[in-house]
Amino acid sequence: MRRVRAFITFIHNLNDWVGKIFGFLIYPTVFILVYEVVMRYAFDSPTIWAHETSCFLFGAHFILGGAYALRWGAFVNVEVLYERFPLRTRAIVDLFTWILFYMFCGVLLWKSVPWAWASVSVLEYSESVWGPPIWPIKLTVPVAAALVLLQGLTKTIKDFYTAVTGRELVTGVGTKVAES
Repeated sequence: MRRVRAFITFIHNLNDWVGKIFGFLIYPTVFILVYEVVMRYAFDSPTIWAHETSCFLFGAHFILGGAYALRWGAFVNVEVLYERFPLRTRAIVDLFTWILFYMFCGVLLWKSVPWAWASVSVLEYSESVWGPPIWPIKLTVPVAAALVLLQGLTKTIKDFYTAVTGRELVTGVGTKVAES
């Protein structure tokens, strides 16, 4: 059980670190968009790079934040009935719904790894006028899918433990989003 807790703690810490680092990409994204608006409308001098750069940064911010959101329970749930279930029943229901999650992550990894690898192997660039490299952005898709898959695995382990014992698996790290 100690190794299971260590694995869960490691994945939680990894996704916390990745989520917090890539969460800061929103600041340069906003700065670039404001810069573009000011240049375009105040100085009549639009850029050729701002839109594409902001899309890349926001894409990385969004997709690499998925595991962080899953880790903290920030996804939307239909909780009208679910919240009324006892802890063990919720864990059992979650174990059945995780099948869809694993199917989604499996297909995402299956399709994104060759797609990203093909891009990395030729060091793919955009066909726009600016022409930045796009292989780093394509690489974020399988990396994010792997992180989400690992985070989902920690939740499945916890749900299985709860379904069997009726108690939550305590790992020493938080699991819920603070309610406002």
